[in-house]
Amino acid sequence: MVNHSPFLSPPSEPVQNWNDLRAQLTWVYEGPPRPGLNRYWGTPSPAWLLRRGTVTLIFDSRKETYTSGYWIFPCKENGRQQFSPDAEILSVRFVAEWPTGEALFDRTRSHAIPVANLPKLTRIAERMARMVGREFPGVQNELPTRSGSLRNHFEIQRLLCGWILSYADAMEEQGLIPHTIGQLDPRVRQAVHILETRPLNQPLRERELAKKVGLCVSHLNKLFFSTLGKTPNEYWERKKEHSARVALLESRRSSKSIAYDLGFKSLSHFSLWVKKKFGQPPRALRNPPAPAPVKISRAKKKKR
Repeated sequence: MVNHSPFLSPPSEPVQNWNDLRAQLTWVYEGPPRPGLNRYWGTPSPAWLLRRGTVTLIFDSRKETYTSGYWIFPCKENGRQQFSPDAEILSVRFVAEWPTGEALFDRTRSHAIPVANLPKLTRIAERMARMVGREFPGVQNELPTRSGSLRNHFEIQRLLCGWILSYADAMEEQGLIPHTIGQLDPRVRQAVHILETRPLNQPLRERELAKKVGLCVSHLNKLFFSTLGKTPNEYWERKKEHSARVALLESRRSSKSIAYDLGFKSLSHFSLWVKKKFGQPPRALRNPPAPAPVKISRAKKKKR
């Protein structure tokens, strides 16, 4: 069970339990916000150091505006983002979540913290941006799928772990407590590992997965669901949905290329699947109509 209580001390868990936390860098870069990306999606988790300009996040019932000089950790709710023309950011997209999909920290609301309060977080993010820019020039959201050396992998993980530790310190300063899920059944852990390392263009075969972890299909589904709240097939489908959404909305790759990487035989099949999952076909999802003007009072940031 996930621990959500804000009144408890930071949890102390067996090291093996923390090993189940998934930590991954999706992208990092420094400069003007990428043009044409007006939709805001709350996953993977974004973090922006706004060096110049302003950014406004527009949600269904509110609007949040932030000015330069802050690290901004937006909430998980989807919406729209509007950066000013002069905006300059240090942008980090990362994953820090459990196999259940539960984030390491609660993300029901946004947090803005003065950059002066987070010097270590800033230094590590700058180092990650330089390293990724040097080793993976032009990379966008597909950093986890890019080819790299063993040294590249461990250098990114070393920097990312330091950055997430600084992020954790910042969130705890905001009064948040890390979520935990307790110990996973070793067979569920093995199944999750197999799913996380399997290429998305390969179909999931439940019988094969169950055999690898020493269970029958029905027992694996029951154990997986009781632990993570979803079946292996639902877990796999969630991974595909996440990858499709990020690739469509935060990259300039063709829909055909994305469909192929996700294992679809044809673009038409992929388009139907996208419309079923997101309510719109790929073209409409990538090119939404301009939003109607909204009159919402500006969200005020708390002064620290």
